[in-house]
Amino acid sequence: MKSQQITLYSLSTCVYCNAIKKMFDDLHIEHTCIQADELSDSEKEAVIAELRKLNPKCSFPTVVVDGQVITGYRAQEIKETVGIRTEVDDLFDTLRKINESKGYYFNAEKEKTFELLRSLLINKDRYGFTACPCRLAFGKRERDKDIICPCVYREPDVKEFGSCYCGLYVSIEWNNGTIDHIDIPERRPPDLYDAKE
Repeated sequence: MKSQQITLYSLSTCVYCNAIKKMFDDLHIEHTCIQADELSDSEKEAVIAELRKLNPKCSFPTVVVDGQVITGYRAQEIKETVGIRTEVDDLFDTLRKINESKGYYFNAEKEKTFELLRSLLINKDRYGFTACPCRLAFGKRERDKDIICPCVYREPDVKEFGSCYCGLYVSIEWNNGTIDHIDIPERRPPDLYDAKE
């Protein structure tokens, strides 16, 4: 991969800035991080003047990759701009092929989709299977079988509301905005969290 000039305009107190910095560090991506809130007043003024030219709203985080400006927490867009592929990209490609043929589509909100897929990978590492990231799993396949993604509630949720509970899988109508986006009610019966004897 060719060397790129990457600058992160950040605040040390901003969780989204810190998440992007951690991503860069974890992926060993060379970058310059400007922690604006840790600068002297005159340095802050200089950074704001510089940032205003790139991002007139002067919002944080702002990432610049070889002159291309990305504002806000857009981890997937940053990765794609830098040219990085990770395990989550492979999972996206695999699951998309399997599920689109069945009429289930990934949420068009790419950042949300990739955060949910990252969470599935965390659960896979933790439990050995891709437990739903939006429900409490116990790590026992038999006990959690209804919430292994895609969960058994996906089909009725997408049929009735256009989206599964997490918002990972949706209908074409959901992505096109031709149906209302509502909070999906939980279908999983609470007694499934109770210990079985």
